[in-house]
Amino acid sequence: MRQASTHRLFSLVLYILGFLLFWEWLRPLAVISDGTDISYFVCFAAFSFFLSYMRLSFWLSFPAKLIGVAYALHILYFYHTSFFDVSWLQYFYSDFTENIAFMFGGNWVGMTSLFRSFLFFILLWVVSYLMHYWLIQARKLFLFFFVTIIYLTILDSFTMYHANAAIVRTMLIGLILIGLLRLANIQEREQTTFEKGSWPISWFLGLISLVIVSLVLGFAAPKADAQWPDPTPFITKAANGYPGSGKAEQKIGYDSDDTHLGGAFQMDNTLVFTADSRYEHYWKIETKNTYTGKGWTNVPNQSYQNLVSTKDLDSFDSLKAYESDTKTKKLTDKIHVSLANFSQLVYGGDPLSISGLSNDTLRLNTTSGKLEPEQGENLVTPHDYTVTYNYPTFSVPLLQKVTDNSKDPETIQETYLQLPDELPQRVKDLAKKITAGKTNRYDKAEAIVTYLNGTSFTYDTTDVPVPKKNQDYVDQFLFESKKGYCDNFSSSMVVMLRSLGIPARWVTGFAPGKYQETVNSTTDQYQIRESDAHSWVEVYFPGSGWVPFEPTKGYTNTYPFSYTDPSAKQASVTPAKAKTHTPDKTDVQKPNQQPKPEDHSAAPTVGTHKLFPHLKGKTVFELVSLLIIVIGGIVTFIIKTRRKWLPIIWKLRYSNRTEDSTLDIAFDKLLKLLALTGYEKKASQTLREYALEIDRVFGTYDMVKLVRQIERNRYAAASSISWVDSKEFWENMINRLRA
Repeated sequence: MRQASTHRLFSLVLYILGFLLFWEWLRPLAVISDGTDISYFVCFAAFSFFLSYMRLSFWLSFPAKLIGVAYALHILYFYHTSFFDVSWLQYFYSDFTENIAFMFGGNWVGMTSLFRSFLFFILLWVVSYLMHYWLIQARKLFLFFFVTIIYLTILDSFTMYHANAAIVRTMLIGLILIGLLRLANIQEREQTTFEKGSWPISWFLGLISLVIVSLVLGFAAPKADAQWPDPTPFITKAANGYPGSGKAEQKIGYDSDDTHLGGAFQMDNTLVFTADSRYEHYWKIETKNTYTGKGWTNVPNQSYQNLVSTKDLDSFDSLKAYESDTKTKKLTDKIHVSLANFSQLVYGGDPLSISGLSNDTLRLNTTSGKLEPEQGENLVTPHDYTVTYNYPTFSVPLLQKVTDNSKDPETIQETYLQLPDELPQRVKDLAKKITAGKTNRYDKAEAIVTYLNGTSFTYDTTDVPVPKKNQDYVDQFLFESKKGYCDNFSSSMVVMLRSLGIPARWVTGFAPGKYQETVNSTTDQYQIRESDAHSWVEVYFPGSGWVPFEPTKGYTNTYPFSYTDPSAKQASVTPAKAKTHTPDKTDVQKPNQQPKPEDHSAAPTVGTHKLFPHLKGKTVFELVSLLIIVIGGIVTFIIKTRRKWLPIIWKLRYSNRTEDSTLDIAFDKLLKLLALTGYEKKASQTLREYALEIDRVFGTYDMVKLVRQIERNRYAAASSISWVDSKEFWENMINRLRA
């Protein structure tokens, strides 16, 4: 009993170390996927490892893990409903069947974040089983340990994840784990157990001491400088087809002149303003209504109105974005401007009033909605002001009811369906192809978002071409370069929507910025820099108004969407409150605007509005998930097919040996192969009885002959049996197993 207890404790130590090693695969996701909360995935992985350690029957462990997956998905995506409410299960079932169709149709980009998360939980489930096999049955973990090191070094080289501490932890955990597995292998080979059911404390402490000393020496030893140049820039340029220089670079930052888009730009992290806000959201400055083929402008452009009062701003059509079907709540943001000569006011929704300005006179561009404080005839930079505005929640069921253009006001159609006569026909054809089969305006917009977030397009700020004289800006991006930043993605979406007869407009301003601190229980502080300058899309829906969409690869719509009918009693989705660990958001851009270099690896949430907006899965996260899936698949394939390839490897390994000691080793391998094939030796059988049974199954006499050689070698007083004499029988059995 005491030995069994000691064995269980030893297995528990192996499982804990194995889980800590696997945890290193999950840690980077919080950094490289823009702050994705990995705690739910870590908890589920720990739960799966625990169930594997308990070795419960399939009928207990399977439903337990299934309930664990369901509970985690509910917390992540359906937290506004009860876990026992069947409505979210119905939605999940509908989403699941739709994504299964995507999988069989090869539409990997179309899969929603909910389904991707479900697949990731299943992957964690599978890994827990594989770890059980590696730790308890195979007693070998070196391959997984080695791949973990490679995985961390790749992320350290090509992403913003710093793997210094992770490498140390991995080496410490991995070496101790391999040492313990080596001890277990020795015990099994020698058929021994811990003496009197106790742990070999001295051996265990010696192993830990040796590993720690090795790590300390590695830190203390002098380090040679890099002998090769950093390959990262070369690989990045090669992967993106970098053609060299020759592009006029602009400086990042907000610029109201968008008539000529394209080209690379330089980073500028100058602080523009600080905001105290309840929710993170876009900071809107103005909209553009006319696409020229090279960029954006407004018609009419110089349409100004001086506002004596800064109250009742919602009475102006150019400032009012939302209509009666859009739920709104009144919120207030406090803005402190740090940048000199920044006269534009920023706001997060329908502005209702502005207070705190040194004067009450504002200049409103009645076409674009730009607000600028002025003193006399001169524009001035506001230092501190407060904006009261309507913050929206959009109802997806209502948006999906808009199926044609018959209800669009005539002024909306005249202004926001404009396209240049020279627009290439293939842009219009592509829009029709992308939205084929979609019956409503919302689904068509989402289809375009999904397409632009696909693998065909690359987010880039350094190798972005300027359109040639007779070349259309959107056409160049969609069909030739397929690389760019927010202006490329947002302009392309607006143009394609307009080609389908869907009113849309181009919006410029700033992304939410970087979370700084919690001001109070309802307010957080954000810093917005030049590098946060951004452009996005607004689509018109009769009854709902102008609804924002985020097509730029790597970014998520910050406004909340409700997936319940407004007449239902169930509460609508509300945006998640920013927390102290909110990640750096300084990754949004426009020309004259560039994200930080680390964001070049950031990647998108596909189907931005498909799920609740507090989740921000990125492509790097998806790529890491895919990498884990591929590795898991390869390892699973290797394990499942080991009966085919192990005979080949062991034959190559032992056939050319001449040492007599090889006989016992090779025979032991043969017994393991037979066990894998399903012919394991029973405890009640003698070796000769087992050999006779095997020969009857395979129709041979080689096993009996080989066993006689083994017995003579082991029990004869002066054995003259050599490996060379026995190899023929062994090889015959190996060949039988291969067949």
